[in-house]
Amino acid sequence: MVWYTDLRNPKLFTAAERDWTSRRLLDLRAQIASPAPRGIPRRTKDASLIIGTWNIRDFDNNKFRHGPRRQESLHYIAEILSCFDVCALQEVNEDLKPLKDVIRLMGPGWDFIATDVTTGPSGNRERMTFVYDSRKVRFRNIAGEIVLPKHALLPGEQQFARTPFLVSFQAGWFKFSLCTVHIYFGEASKGSDGYQRRVQEIDYLAREMAGRADREDENYILLGDFNIKNPIDETMQALTKAGFQLPPDLYPSNLLGTHYYDQIAFRTRKDELTFLSAGAFNWAETLFRPEHYDHYAPVLPERHRDLGEDGAPKDKAKDKDYYSKRWLTWQMSDHLPLWVELAIDFSDAHLLGNLDPEFETAGAPAQIESLSEDAQAAGLEPPVVPAPAKARLKGRRAPKIAPPEKKGTLAPAPRMTFREGWRIFWWVAGGGMDRMRKMRDDKTKTEKPKQAPKAKT
Repeated sequence: MVWYTDLRNPKLFTAAERDWTSRRLLDLRAQIASPAPRGIPRRTKDASLIIGTWNIRDFDNNKFRHGPRRQESLHYIAEILSCFDVCALQEVNEDLKPLKDVIRLMGPGWDFIATDVTTGPSGNRERMTFVYDSRKVRFRNIAGEIVLPKHALLPGEQQFARTPFLVSFQAGWFKFSLCTVHIYFGEASKGSDGYQRRVQEIDYLAREMAGRADREDENYILLGDFNIKNPIDETMQALTKAGFQLPPDLYPSNLLGTHYYDQIAFRTRKDELTFLSAGAFNWAETLFRPEHYDHYAPVLPERHRDLGEDGAPKDKAKDKDYYSKRWLTWQMSDHLPLWVELAIDFSDAHLLGNLDPEFETAGAPAQIESLSEDAQAAGLEPPVVPAPAKARLKGRRAPKIAPPEKKGTLAPAPRMTFREGWRIFWWVAGGGMDRMRKMRDDKTKTEKPKQAPKAKT
């Protein structure tokens, strides 16, 4: 639960801004409470685990001079992050104070683990970071960055542009290792060196993590910004051919809803992966909407606008375009947070594994419990168990099993078939995505509650 005490600090918020921000937070919380995938499921104590990943766009060094992020934006980010039990963040910059401010807003129990900054021309001095609720998710004291051995170096003897970061956690019965990435983008053209480097980074990392998962019999989860264009792209194949599984439903994660840059992929132990739900949270449905332009126009940075001598934009349409397509991405992000909910309570399965079908037909008398370790150390002999009576004992009834708090879907097949990939390709190429988006928009419009007609006076 986010702490809102800063909203009443007159040094941070005027009365008017406190009112505005509170209204937006109420709208945001209502959207979060919507059914998945539009909203995000409410976190449970131990039935499920919600894992998120979010490229949070240059948080928050303001090197492009579109910011810095406003106090209200930090509240919105904290509200969204608090919906996840653990979330990987990409593009956290050198100064950790803004992140610490967000963690403070999220309340007690929240913590984070971050790498040092990545140097080099493609590193952008970014940090890889995990934010997690330590009351639910336990750090298992293993953390490290993944580097390429000499035989696997990229062309030009290059390392990863931004070093992947692996941390081991546990929630309930579920032990898992998360590896967060921000894969090199380069050029978009498939024949370019930059594109091939992107494929090679994903390919090596997926094979390395799959090998570790098999050797260690451990649950490995790869997540972050893979810069994957679509589900049938070569970049996606580099991820899935190593045996990593994806949630049953995939969602575009860029703000425009056109690309599948961010992914959460799984290589897990048998029967330890059950998907409950997944989604990409589109905060832009609520925050920094086009109709909010007039509210924010006075604070938009002048250096990026074409203003007249009176301070008004010379071309208001162009100014609105800057607000809605550029400025707001440095207040929130140009990515949407992607999340998946997993079942983590294996208690019933564990107990069922102790049952012996033999005793359902022929019972057995109660046994005297074995001696404790202290009694054995004292040299005491276990009591003599009398021979059971010859009377036939009744078989034991099947136990009652409480219904699960969360119901989910078992992990899907790890690889997409060629036929399925070809079908998706032609569906996308034939405008299927556009038609589906239009259907969703039309459905949203029809589902809006109609206002009651005004009474005639």
